[in-house]
Amino acid sequence: MARYSGDLIKLNGKSYKCITSYKVQRNKLWSSDTGRNMAGVMKGTLIGNFPKIQLEIEPLDAAEMRELELIFDSASFSVEYYNNKYGCTCTADYYANDYDEELNIERFPELKYKAFAVNLIPNEGEDRHVKNN
Repeated sequence: MARYSGDLIKLNGKSYKCITSYKVQRNKLWSSDTGRNMAGVMKGTLIGNFPKIQLEIEPLDAAEMRELELIFDSASFSVEYYNNKYGCTCTADYYANDYDEELNIERFPELKYKAFAVNLIPNEGEDRHVKNN
């Protein structure tokens, strides 16, 4: 199996080789009028699809971690990702969910962080993401 190159996803316009993989979770958001009636039939209004992206990040040194912290800790940032449904990359504003950073104490005094995962949550529905053809 080939190692993921990091070129299919960009954060603020930049590719990061430390991203070892990513997956897209296709989340649907329904309005408050949604539910099942007594016959078990689902009724409601679909607000939209909100593709959450989970990144896997390889171990980083302090400078590399700082660069990602500045992105992930901001209120929002630009993400360009491949969207198979449209057959192209899409660009949208995202924010990062909580993430763990853990120093590898076995490497002390060198500041090296262990691998970690982070979820990127879109600020708008997929239909409003810019399609890059």
